[in-house]
Amino acid sequence: MKKVLWICSRLPAPLLSGDALYSAGLLKALAMTNDAAITLIGTRRPNHDQDAHLAALPNTTSIMLPSAQASGLRSLASSLPRDAYNLATPELALQIEKLLQQEWDWIAIDHAYSAGLLSTILKNRGRASVWYIAHNAEGAIRPAIARSFSNPLRRTIMQLDAEKYRRLEHRLVRAADAITCITGDDASYFRQSSPRVCIVPPIYLGKVVAERRIERKCPRSLLLLGSFEWVAKQKNLELIVDTLLPRFQQKGITLDVVGFVPQAVRDRYGRYTEHLRFHGRVDNLATIMAGSRGGLVPDLLGGGFKLKVLDYAFQRLPIFALRQAVAGTSPNEQSAMFLADDLDSLVERIVNNIDDLVALNGHQQSAFELISARFGLDAGISELKEFILGSRRVESRAHTMHQV
Repeated sequence: MKKVLWICSRLPAPLLSGDALYSAGLLKALAMTNDAAITLIGTRRPNHDQDAHLAALPNTTSIMLPSAQASGLRSLASSLPRDAYNLATPELALQIEKLLQQEWDWIAIDHAYSAGLLSTILKNRGRASVWYIAHNAEGAIRPAIARSFSNPLRRTIMQLDAEKYRRLEHRLVRAADAITCITGDDASYFRQSSPRVCIVPPIYLGKVVAERRIERKCPRSLLLLGSFEWVAKQKNLELIVDTLLPRFQQKGITLDVVGFVPQAVRDRYGRYTEHLRFHGRVDNLATIMAGSRGGLVPDLLGGGFKLKVLDYAFQRLPIFALRQAVAGTSPNEQSAMFLADDLDSLVERIVNNIDDLVALNGHQQSAFELISARFGLDAGISELKEFILGSRRVESRAHTMHQV
């Protein structure tokens, strides 16, 4: 068995956000190869103490440290971006230094925000190969997010943080013996600096609806899944609601938003109470899914693969999406979605199709068949077994590269 130290500074539990879902899928796939003995280490997410799905993983030992505390403005004086600075806690640093006294085959750095202790890792890696698990091309998306803010002070702070992310990501990519990412666009970005890049699609771990037929009695509602804690996600939500809701109100269409939304954002849209419903976090989505005629993927900011695509497809909701928001899906998969190039066009796509039951049912059936074939657990196990544990394994550069 290969010994793998998996550093995920923000542990992938609960499964309520895209980064947690992607990490959890890869972690489960690698554990189920039965060819890796994994030690997972990271900090708990705030207000969360139950990690049953992590405890149930085979071949895996989990070291769960206390939640990181927000730094306020202290991170501004650091060379690290805010998330990496906050998550590189003294407790995490101490434990990683102890773990690095062992011999490892692989050290996985899961997400750029887990690289706050990169210098310590590289100094003490021994003969271990470094595997960077990229969730986004941070150096590409974060400057774009920063530019979207109109407040000059907020924009300046976000731009500073984006530049710190770019520099940290560049160091990490240069140090990595292997990089996995989610989309072809991200792979092209990373291959400018490293030849060893593999696309590993998200692995769906949720429930599967075997069969569904949308009927006329189904409410004229659309579902938007997400976790809106990150400021970029909040900005996305505001752009979406500001564009879609006036037309939805006019046409009698309801938008159901499921996931954490700050109260200040919810209060801003009190005038739409009849056609906009904030449900918060929901443990069982079955009722809301069954009462929806489609799922929305309208993200303008943030980049990367939108994991709600998988939730919608596997639970048989037709997908209404911006073309740029479904990066990582194939042309065939996109042919089974209702796509548009901007939010105004997406509104019209929704209005023109929400009552076309033949089209809705045809698209959800096709999307289910196409997406379930590529994003299941077996596919993830096979890819990681070949790329990380199998014949394509590379020699560690620990003794050949300069300190970065």
